[in-house]
Amino acid sequence: MTDHAMELAGLLTRVGDGGDAVDWKAVEQEYGTSFPQDYMEFVANFGDGSIEEMLWIAIPVSTADPLVRRVDRLPQQILEYPEANEWEDPAAADEYRLEDVLVWGETSEADVLGWIANGPDPEEWPLAVFSRGNGSWSVYHCTMSEFIVRLLRSEFERCPVGVSRLSGLPNPRFLHTSEEARLKELGINPWSRK
Repeated sequence: MTDHAMELAGLLTRVGDGGDAVDWKAVEQEYGTSFPQDYMEFVANFGDGSIEEMLWIAIPVSTADPLVRRVDRLPQQILEYPEANEWEDPAAADEYRLEDVLVWGETSEADVLGWIANGPDPEEWPLAVFSRGNGSWSVYHCTMSEFIVRLLRSEFERCPVGVSRLSGLPNPRFLHTSEEARLKELGINPWSRK
């Protein structure tokens, strides 16, 4: 397990069962690319779900259903919207393209998190985060696991997402989507703190 994936596994409390078995060879065929190692480890350990119902992390799924949350490219209508291509650092607009963003997460404040999948080695992909509050993209040169660890530990100079409650959150919990649905079916609010 990569260092940051191990650190994240020690930081997050998984509520109930978690993890997803993914055929990564099939995913590579479907998406036309492999995925970063730490992300594959996250999917195996935690899977499709959310951290405190504030940060949702998706897995690659083979479907055309737009209602299914999954790793995906930005929709064409977003790419055509000029205001969507605003970057906190104007030089980033010359270096990165929105067409290369592969979205793996979103927040309850409509922030978008993804990789800039602009090279053959997914271990080298930077992260792109669209902060709805700032109306711009920021680039982070770290892995997905490192980003989440730094977010939860409040290690960024300023919170990179609109959900500032995630930053420095004590005892963060992760809940798989299927486990959340099961608990809600039983009439249990899985997010109530005791």
